[in-house]
Order: sequence, then structure tokens, then C-alpha cells
Amino acid sequence: MAQDTMKAFAIYQPKEELSVIAFIRLKHSIENQECDLELVPFSASTPETIGDLEYAYPLEGETKTVDNLKLVGYRCSDVKKKIACTLSHLRLWKKCVELNEEIMILEHDALFVRRFKPFKWDGGVLGLNNPLGATRLSKVFYAKAEASEDGVCNCPFVDEQNVPQGLAGNSAYIIKPAFAERLINKVEEVGIWPNDALMCNQLFPNELKIITPFYTKVQGGISTTT
Repeated sequence: MAQDTMKAFAIYQPKEELSVIAFIRLKHSIENQECDLELVPFSASTPETIGDLEYAYPLEGETKTVDNLKLVGYRCSDVKKKIACTLSHLRLWKKCVELNEEIMILEHDALFVRRFKPFKWDGGVLGLNNPLGATRLSKVFYAKAEASEDGVCNCPFVDEQNVPQGLAGNSAYIIKPAFAERLINKVEEVGIWPNDALMCNQLFPNELKIITPFYTKVQGGISTTT
């Protein structure tokens, strides 16, 4: 049976004005759409709080191969921000395991465009976000998603190269405890990658799902990680 109300943890930086503004917009969208969510503010990890964690993913302009998967460095002005972003999600994956229930994970720039009510679905993680403006090859992602029947379906492959392919960004998704534990174990195995590269179709076949119509979109222009 689906939960009546789902916990939705919203990652934001309480000391950053733009992040607070985005969080308030997110909160208002949840209220305006009358979503059955318990919104829980969640203070993001920051470069000052990551300790001695090291980045195990290629830097911008670099590539490497892991288990036949081609890793291409992300554009990033400060790699410590990428580590902090992954750490924020990792902490919430651990919270999901601790609570032993499905939770929703939101980044501050998510915005609800329709009402969310908890429901049953198959898979490990469910992306809620409209890809347009949220991910690379977003128009291809959008076209493939729209071509499927409304409802839950497999997350599409959008790139001809064997690079990590996952959700349309990680600004809004639901995750189950068993899958959260698998992600935690994968971090222990490969080290710190960008969270949206780690959570990919190749490493977790048939576990990544999306739903249409989409529940959220990104506000745009408010990233604190790049």
C-alpha cells in the first residue's frame, strides 16, 4: 500500500540567498499544487564540510574507463562543490535506509507543476523531473519520454556513447531503501562520483524509472554546484 503522505527532503543552503529564494519557491509550489508531501528542509553539504573526501571521477577535459563505461569529466569551476553535492545526496540515501521507507529527494531548484500523491511503482528510483533545461541532450530525453505511454516507464538511453546515462538531473526523485543501500555500497566501491553519473542505467539496469506527465521542472539559473 502506498504511503498517505511522503517525506520530501529539500536540499538547500540556508546561508545562500539564492538557494533560500529557490527553496521558498519550491515550498510554495508544493502548497499551491496541494501535494501530499511532508516537506523537510535539509541543509546541503558544502565545500567547507566535506573533510578530506577525494573526487574519483575525471576532471573537465579528462576521460577514463571503468568496467567498459566511459567517464567524461563534467564542467565544473570547483570540484569541491561536486563532492559536496554528491555528499548531500549520499546523506539522504543513508536517511532513506535508516527510515526504511520511500522518500522523495529534491534540490532547491525543483518546482512542482502538478499535484503529487504517493502511489505504488516498480523499480529502485523514480525521476519526476521534466528534462528540458535540466540535463544534456534534454530534447532527445523529452522526445523519448513523451513517446512512451503516460505512467511509469524505464529511464531512456539518450546518448550513442557508453557514458553514464540516468535521470534528467537529480533535482526531484523518489528512492526506495533497498536501492539507496545499493547506491551507498557503490560509492564505497568506486569512490565519489557526481551523484547523477553514479545513478545510471548501466550500473543499475532496469532500476531507473521516470514518469509522465512530469511532476516537476527546474527553476533555471540557480545551480550552486557548477
